[in-house]
Amino acid sequence: MTGIVLIGGKSSRFGTDKVVARVGEKSLLTHVTDVIAPLFDEVILIGHKREGLAGFKVVEDVYPGRGPLGGIYTALSAAGYPQCFIFAADMPNLNEGLIRHMISVADDHDAVIPIWSKGREPLHAIYHKRILPVVAGLLEKNVLRIFDLLKSVDTLAVPEETIRSYTDPEKTFANINTLHDMNRLS
Repeated sequence: MTGIVLIGGKSSRFGTDKVVARVGEKSLLTHVTDVIAPLFDEVILIGHKREGLAGFKVVEDVYPGRGPLGGIYTALSAAGYPQCFIFAADMPNLNEGLIRHMISVADDHDAVIPIWSKGREPLHAIYHKRILPVVAGLLEKNVLRIFDLLKSVDTLAVPEETIRSYTDPEKTFANINTLHDMNRLS
């Protein structure tokens, strides 16, 4: 399985490139990659190349400006393994136990996604390469919602009870959108 970190957002609410912004001693991106690197034989960043990404394999979006669904397409196209665990770079509180659980139940599903009381987490999910034609079809129709993809493929939901046996979803799925969010983290 390939570990994928989506780094393509514009960081408009943050005011500067949050992916390389420092949180304590490390960049926001390093908080994510420190957790996932030991879990995957391959880690790829999907988005535009820029300063602060030395040492990482970066693949530019095949469909720039098409949001996370475009990132998922690029990830599945670039990955060397049949399945990808796709994360957003702005989720610095990843839980290794939950990730390992999701990997263990992925089996032959097209997607594995956590679902809890505050919603679904499509950018903390596993996707199989075989759904590439479905993703391409949605992008061609300019349908950019990941939830439209998930309705079209075999999706396994990881329920809140299971998530809570590993971590507090409020913490794990929290993302950094503003400097205030970043200051709470450090």
